[in-house]
Amino acid sequence: MATQLEQASEVVTSVVHGADVPWVWMGFENSGIEMKLLRRGREDGVYTFINRFAPGFMAPRHLHLGEVHAWTMEGCWCYLEYDWKAHAGDYVYEPADTIHTLYVPEVNVEKGLDLYDENGELFMTQDGAGLEELYRAGLAEQGLDWPDAILP
Repeated sequence: MATQLEQASEVVTSVVHGADVPWVWMGFENSGIEMKLLRRGREDGVYTFINRFAPGFMAPRHLHLGEVHAWTMEGCWCYLEYDWKAHAGDYVYEPADTIHTLYVPEVNVEKGLDLYDENGELFMTQDGAGLEELYRAGLAEQGLDWPDAILP
């Protein structure tokens, strides 16, 4: 009979490279929610996916039939029925049989920093959109196209 250590050494681990899995709209295009399915869980029914929500998105009220483990990567979100908000870096545990309405606030940008000129006038916000604008300007100056390798 094999020992637990011998059995464990036969278990294969896996990695899913995020760049290999495209974002897709859930339901219909521009629904306000996109997903990447990372694990289907055919053997145990446990699946793993990443959601990306548009600012102002509100899901229909829903009942979870199983546990949910949610990790907030950026921005913030909440359930209308509770008095908390999850922010970047927060972990949320939801037991089975919870019912709630997911909401993503309209103002949901975590900015890097604002840059001001010598007169105290804002001239750029260094966030995703601001950096993209700056990068596109640099590409245009050099006569280069937007690289396909840049992740959305």
